[in-house]
Amino acid sequence: MKNKARAGDIFYLKLKDLDKYVFGRILFDVDKQYHKVVDVGKLSNNYFPYLRMFYNNCQLVEMYEGVYDNIDTPNTKTTLIPHAFTRSIDSKNNVLEWGIIQNEPVDYTKINFPEQLNYGSNQVRLCRGELAIPTGISKESAEQIGFKSNMNVPLTIANASLHFQNKPDFIPADIRYPVYLTDRDLLYNQELRNKVYADLNLNPEKSYYELAKEMGFDLARFYEK
Repeated sequence: MKNKARAGDIFYLKLKDLDKYVFGRILFDVDKQYHKVVDVGKLSNNYFPYLRMFYNNCQLVEMYEGVYDNIDTPNTKTTLIPHAFTRSIDSKNNVLEWGIIQNEPVDYTKINFPEQLNYGSNQVRLCRGELAIPTGISKESAEQIGFKSNMNVPLTIANASLHFQNKPDFIPADIRYPVYLTDRDLLYNQELRNKVYADLNLNPEKSYYELAKEMGFDLARFYEK
């Protein structure tokens, strides 16, 4: 039986129908870190509690460049996808062969979370990590923009890494998408992102760690023993 994956674990995913592998790292585990610290039943204005059912059994991961023929340590750990939520690598939602090759502690001051516009409590909110910041954007405008919650399964994450490396032929045709992740994260629409942050009078260059800490949510509490 495989060990349970945890934050900092560098993992491999074996591609569907191919003897090839991609690598990534777990940056944050909602169940193993967030739910052990925060009583989500007592909170209503943060992102995770607002979507607590949706983000149960989820991990934030980064994916590395490269497609490999074996599961030795990857030649490069150059980040290809800096952050995406997925159902946990070590869960039944993962239909791919997987494993852990090593653990590198996460620098929580540098990680980021997907940034989305979500609607709830009659407000369009900028959602990022624990933050759910009300905006002046109308529901109709948000629907036209079309940003959806950034939820995936490991198979989709593996295929997204192939898509970003212009290797669509490695993705089975019957599960190949025309777009991966870019319609689910403001990271990939900097013009809109800058406008949203300007309207909120927030610095878009400020790290998630700094911004969240200023708003009373210190990411360190999930990592420090």
